[in-house]
Amino acid sequence: MNKITLVNVEFLRPKRCIETYELSIMEEKEICYIYNFEDKFYRYFKTLRSLMNYLKDRIEPKIKFKEKSEMMEFLHYKNIVAISQTEDVLIEEDV
Repeated sequence: MNKITLVNVEFLRPKRCIETYELSIMEEKEICYIYNFEDKFYRYFKTLRSLMNYLKDRIEPKIKFKEKSEMMEFLHYKNIVAISQTEDVLIEEDV
C-alpha cells in the first residue's frame, strides 16, 4: 500500500482546488495532481502538463472519481511510476 502525503493545495476559486500528492512505497516516489471540484468530483492527473491541458482546453482525464474515498483507495493501490521515469518520458516527448 502506498503512503499518501498531501504536498500542496492551491485554490482556484472557492470549492475548486488542485491538490498535489506525493505517493511513495519503499524507495519509489511519484507526484500526482487531483482537481477537486466542490468535493463532489475528483480528476486525477499524472503530470502537470495534463492538468494544464484540462484547465486550458478541457481535455478530460481518463481517471475520475465521484467520491473522495474512491480516489484515496486508488492512490493507495496504484502502481507508482518513479519521478525520474516520468521526467524521462517528458524529455522524450519534447524532442
